[in-house]
Amino acid sequence: MKPALRVLLVVVAAAVVTQAGAAAPARTKLLARPNVVIFWNARAGLLGVGYCARGVSRCAGGSVQRTNDGGRTFHVVLRSPKPIVDIERVGSGGAIAVPSVGEAWRTLDGGRTWRKLLFRPMFWASPRVSVRVDAYYQRRTQKLALRLSNDGARTFRRLANPCNQTVTYNAYVDLVTPKLWWMICVGQPAGGTMDKAIFRTRDAGKTWRAGAANLVSLRRGAHGGLGTYGYPNGLAFAKNGFGVVTESSGTLFITRDGGRNFHPDRKVDRPNLDYAAGAAAFSDGTAYLLLKAGLPARLLETHDFGRTWRVVRRWRS
Repeated sequence: MKPALRVLLVVVAAAVVTQAGAAAPARTKLLARPNVVIFWNARAGLLGVGYCARGVSRCAGGSVQRTNDGGRTFHVVLRSPKPIVDIERVGSGGAIAVPSVGEAWRTLDGGRTWRKLLFRPMFWASPRVSVRVDAYYQRRTQKLALRLSNDGARTFRRLANPCNQTVTYNAYVDLVTPKLWWMICVGQPAGGTMDKAIFRTRDAGKTWRAGAANLVSLRRGAHGGLGTYGYPNGLAFAKNGFGVVTESSGTLFITRDGGRNFHPDRKVDRPNLDYAAGAAAFSDGTAYLLLKAGLPARLLETHDFGRTWRVVRRWRS
């Protein structure tokens, strides 16, 4: 068992008195501040952090930290001169860690070794299978091109994108396996609300099945429990259809039937207070959710398909 994550104290300037009697600058304590979390399975995952001064956003350095016990303890597997602001899961043991400035790093062995690479925003099912979403314009209307790579992002081929039949401001994809994916299409933000539509494919994007949607601005109404309030910023699904949709301003939506019906949980992700910064869901009913409320953060878990949640760990900044 690895020791618990310790608060990193970095001395920026020593608090000493000079011979002239003037005090040198006071010490500045830099605390680990989580920015993103991923999980490969119900026990193992990675946390991306920045080391920041207490109570402010000034940060100096960062790291990627691994957990093997569901987030109860972490140990550093990569140090960065800049905060780690994003981590993309790449299959069952891979990840891409993205700093606020500079090149990204990739691991394919659970964080034991890392190599630098040029980061391009994509969603990964494995080191070879990835999807990217590109915006383009058809006359004056924005559309989204969905592109699939089977050779490690060297070449892509275009797929039919169901978002183009609904809303096309942005889209997020969760590649659960190389063939089983879920996607949420979202519309333009408008006063705290946003249109949303869920789709699923079982054949790597050849065919799509529609799930819950809320397309009020298109006058198509709503079904499946997705509210218009809130801005989705990700989704996480298990093979059996248990999943969550997270939001940067809104609430947490939980599904247990593959995305046809969702249930909001406003007690877990508090609207206008919490910012979702990563989630994972697994077929045994386990799920994780990293929430940031301003500078403090907390990691939550469920083991009963989202019916109850408990705090695994807190970070106070």
